[in-house]
Amino acid sequence: MKIIISGYGAVGRYLAELLAEKEAVLQDTWGLAIEITGITTGAHGAWITDNGAGLRAADIIAAGWPKSGKLPSGAKPFTGSTLEILNAAPADMLVEISPLNPHSGEPALSYVQAALSKGAHVVTANKGPIAHGLHELRKLAAANHCHLRYESTVIDGLPVINLAEFTLPATEFTGVRAIVNATSNYILSGLMAGQSFDETLSKAQEIGIAEADPSMDLDGWDASVKLTILANTLMNADIRPTDVERITNAELMQQMTQNAPAGATIKQIGAIWKDAGAPAGIRAKVALEILAQEDSLAGIGQGKAALQLQTDTMNDVTIIEGPGTPRQTAFGILADIITIARERK
Repeated sequence: MKIIISGYGAVGRYLAELLAEKEAVLQDTWGLAIEITGITTGAHGAWITDNGAGLRAADIIAAGWPKSGKLPSGAKPFTGSTLEILNAAPADMLVEISPLNPHSGEPALSYVQAALSKGAHVVTANKGPIAHGLHELRKLAAANHCHLRYESTVIDGLPVINLAEFTLPATEFTGVRAIVNATSNYILSGLMAGQSFDETLSKAQEIGIAEADPSMDLDGWDASVKLTILANTLMNADIRPTDVERITNAELMQQMTQNAPAGATIKQIGAIWKDAGAPAGIRAKVALEILAQEDSLAGIGQGKAALQLQTDTMNDVTIIEGPGTPRQTAFGILADIITIARERK
C-alpha cells in the first residue's frame, strides 16, 4: 500500500516509528507492506520519491528527516501543495494529519475530497474535515469504492468509532457525556489541587498536552469539534461545531475553582442529547460542571479522558483513557490503516 502523508509533526513521526516497529507484524498477519511516496509539511517543505518507488518508514527514520535537514535516500524535493502531490505521486491512501481548522475544516477538507475523488483511501486524525463534511465525504468514498476512517479524531487512538461500528450492532445511541479534552482536564485538576493557572498551564505545555496558545482547548472548540463528529457518526445528526453551545474558558475555570465548595469536582463536560425541539433534533454543549461524587466522570484524573455512551442495548458504556500522547493518536491511524487493509483483503 502506497501512502502520502499530509502533515508530519509529532503524530507523523510516531506513525513512522510504529510502521517501522510493526513492519513484520503487518506483513505476516495482514500481508500489508506500507510504502511512503510523499510527505507534505507546513514548516519543512515536501518531498516525493523518485519514479514512484515508495520508501519504508525505517528509511525515513534513519535519515533523521526533518530535523537533520537531509531528505531520505530516494526522495526529491517537491514544491507543491498536498492537492498537487496527490497528482504527482502514486497513492493508494492519504493520511491527513495537518493542523486543525475548527471553523471550516480547510484546507484539509479539500485534501480529503481530492484523495477520495481519485479513489484513494483516507485515514485522518484531523477533526476539521470530518466535523464539516462527514456525510458528503462518506458518499464520495462510496462512489469511488474507497474507505474513509477517522478513529483518531475523538480521543487519540482510543477505540470509539470502531467500538460502535464493530461491536455494538443494532444499537441506538441516545446520548453522550464525555471529557474529551485532556488539556482542560489537566488544568482544572491542577487548579482544584491549589496550583496557579500559569503553573498548571506551564506543566501541561512541558509534557506536550497543551499548545502555546491553549485557547482552542479551554474555550471548548476542540471539544465542540469532537462532539460534532460523535453526534454525526453515532446519532446520524448533521450539525457543525458552531451548533455546539460553549460555556467554558480560562477565566471561568479560575473563578469556579476558586469559589468551589470543599471536595467539589469541576470538569469540562461535553454532552449530546436528543431534543425534538432543536433544529437538528440533537443538542450538544460543552460546559464547566460541578460533578457529584458518584458521577462516573468525577474520578477521571489529571490529563485523562473518558467517554460515556448512552445506548438502548447496553445502558451506559464508559471508556477511559490514561494520559494521552501523540503515539496513541498515531496508533489510531495505524489501526485504521489495518482496518482498510483487512476490508480490502
